[in-house]
Amino acid sequence: MKKLLLSTCLLPLFFGSCQPKLKEVDRTVLAEEYIQALNEFDYPSIISLFYDSVRMKEIVYQTTFSKADYYNLFQWDSIFQPEYKVLQIQELPGEKIELQISKLGPRINFLMDNPIITKEVLSFEKGKIYEVEIIEYLYFDDETWVARRQALTEWVAANHPELDGFIYDQTKVGALNYLRAIELYKAANNQ
Repeated sequence: MKKLLLSTCLLPLFFGSCQPKLKEVDRTVLAEEYIQALNEFDYPSIISLFYDSVRMKEIVYQTTFSKADYYNLFQWDSIFQPEYKVLQIQELPGEKIELQISKLGPRINFLMDNPIITKEVLSFEKGKIYEVEIIEYLYFDDETWVARRQALTEWVAANHPELDGFIYDQTKVGALNYLRAIELYKAANNQ
């Protein structure tokens, strides 16, 4: 009876020690894979890197998307074909990575001639990205951006009302209209 009791007590310890250990995740590699997937407009790869949903935080604004709902924002951003570059990357305590990222595409180039440069923190949980947080804009020419956006929207309202509202439509159609508005505006203004 003692042997049976002893073996019953030791059995869980034995099997517990035989369980495979969770592999340590290289968060830097995951962060780089995330940026690469953004550059390749690879939605399945992006989504596979996230934990359970897509949490985006920008200074004080926070949005949580289901993986399916994130697709609309992904499509909108992908239409502009931005290029993301990692300028700096470093590990932080508490399963976090800090990145400096440059982002430039036709929309950003039209609105301010230079890339947006941000400081972002990726938080991880169970080996997946839990949250992407823009904590600081290192370079963003707000004055130029606002002036050009206003000139574009006013010109579109006066000359192409069928495109009016594109600025607020963060869908694939809205992004296509945005690019069309830029193209028409540049042609009309010899740019």
